[in-house]
Amino acid sequence: MNLRHASIASGGSQAVQEGTAVRTEKHLLTRSNLRDLVILCCFASSAIYGNSVTSIVIGFSLLAIGCFLHIVAKGILIRNVVLCNRGVYAMVRHPYYLANYLIDCSFCVLSGNPYLFVAYPFLFFWSYGPTLRKEEEFLASKHGDSFLNDSFNIPQVFPDKASLKEWRGFFEGFSIRRISLKECSRITRFCSLGFTIMLIHAVRVGNLRELSYLFHPARSDYDEFSFMLLAAGFFFLSLIFMRVARKYPSVWQGSSE
Repeated sequence: MNLRHASIASGGSQAVQEGTAVRTEKHLLTRSNLRDLVILCCFASSAIYGNSVTSIVIGFSLLAIGCFLHIVAKGILIRNVVLCNRGVYAMVRHPYYLANYLIDCSFCVLSGNPYLFVAYPFLFFWSYGPTLRKEEEFLASKHGDSFLNDSFNIPQVFPDKASLKEWRGFFEGFSIRRISLKECSRITRFCSLGFTIMLIHAVRVGNLRELSYLFHPARSDYDEFSFMLLAAGFFFLSLIFMRVARKYPSVWQGSSE
């Protein structure tokens, strides 16, 4: 079985990582600024819409699955060498992008804004569509029939009934050595954003005077205090991971073997 795929600078495509110049056109909405837009909308929505226990459970479940898939995809990925089609890459050709989709959806669910959740799939394919086309054109030109065979048999982003049968080999080829500290920083930042959205829900704009309770919680105010503590904790943890990765770049970049 061949190995297929690689990931772009933030994680998804081999085309850029191999140093091949892939000409990019300017688009209003790209995958690099989509999450910024989603986060801004979620922060604003959290100050307006409420959420329920169900939405909180679903939101954090999607966030956990997305972060887990992020790590697995990175741990299987062999950059700049071969075309990956084992492990989770045997279920979808772009598991890293599927992870991004789940993580952004989790933020939309946690925000409590149903319109944002409904709109997100359209925004996702609007922003990721051009990137996916360019990456797959490059992979087809580089790997020829091997990639074309994979494209006929393995779904692009979302798994189908047939590809889900490969679940037993989900971790095939996984190595923890391929998980860089930058990836750890990225995951902890996602967690921080989720708890920040919950914090905004807990402290509404109309109740700004309750901000003082974040630092001096009363018996009934531990929700706000807990969300603040978790958001800040994960955020500073992400900064630590990034700082160490920059200080020791040759040690903490993750192995590609």
